Amino acid sequence: MKNQNNVKSVKIAVAILAGGSGTRLWPLSNPNMPKPFIPLGEIGTLYDEAVKRAFSLSPEAVMTVASEKLLPFCKRDGVALLKEPCAKNTAPAVALAAQYVKKKIGKDAVLVVLPADHSIPDIEKFRERFLLLAEIARKNDGFGLIGIKPTYPATGYGYIEVGEKEGSGFKVKSFREKPDFTTAERMIKSGNFLWNSGMFAFPVDVLENQMSKHCPDYLKKAEKCIEKGDEKGFFELKPDSIDYALMEKAERVYVVESDFRWSDVGNFKSLYEILPKDKDGNAVIGKPKIENCRNCLIISDREETIARELDSVVFVELKEGTLCTTIENSEGIKKLVEEILKKEKK
Repeated sequence: MKNQNNVKSVKIAVAILAGGSGTRLWPLSNPNMPKPFIPLGEIGTLYDEAVKRAFSLSPEAVMTVASEKLLPFCKRDGVALLKEPCAKNTAPAVALAAQYVKKKIGKDAVLVVLPADHSIPDIEKFRERFLLLAEIARKNDGFGLIGIKPTYPATGYGYIEVGEKEGSGFKVKSFREKPDFTTAERMIKSGNFLWNSGMFAFPVDVLENQMSKHCPDYLKKAEKCIEKGDEKGFFELKPDSIDYALMEKAERVYVVESDFRWSDVGNFKSLYEILPKDKDGNAVIGKPKIENCRNCLIISDREETIARELDSVVFVELKEGTLCTTIENSEGIKKLVEEILKKEKK
């Protein structure tokens, strides 16, 4: 596949990370059907949307990093499947992808890392921003990431403090972990902070250099996996995110602010926001019967399900379980879901 993007000097490879247990969208998302692969009516699946975005960058290669259990869900034309021996968070997964790109394309390529479960409707704007990001990262031999302009004082996202201007982007001054509400409110009012989207651009040679300094075990074990098929050492790795293991320690990090709509679809409220709705504001997936409902998210695979006289409610009824809560407070189900899943494992 030849590179046809506007940044002729930059070779791009894309890694889609497909992992996570999906407890915040239970029972729609569950261990047997993680969030990226759930059919969402007219939208299709979030994974297929991620694949489309990956190919919009006219890359040299596209790969998906996932567990052996999930690889069958990930098969798509033109997408290489890269098995993650076990779940160790994003840092080891990125190391695997980097070693694969180094072997197949070369160290001068820029590895773009995308989560498999985000919603970004405008592919053209996504493409434009990411090509700028790849160019900045390659030109400055640094790391790049997409920042999202905050729309409310979110406590579930990490934040990026923006520094001085660098071309079409900015130098990253600092990273801030998930704040409390008051801190998030203060950061947003300052105008100097963006949400960390978890979407990155890594020149492979720079990534290798920085990993050898800050997390060498990930690099060594990933290299053994790719070069020799030796997965044993991977099981010994300490789980860590790419943010903690590398981004917060790296020498040169740059951010490009997005100008596209973005959601990590991290709860039912955000799922409701991205879905098509009827004239009464209801988003419906499946076969339920609806009467006099307003602003609801209703999901059921049974024709015998009736939802009546509801307002601003999430109702999900599937063979994996049933959930009923308000849309506004749907974020708080994680603890209860974890209790259910623990019982199922016993």
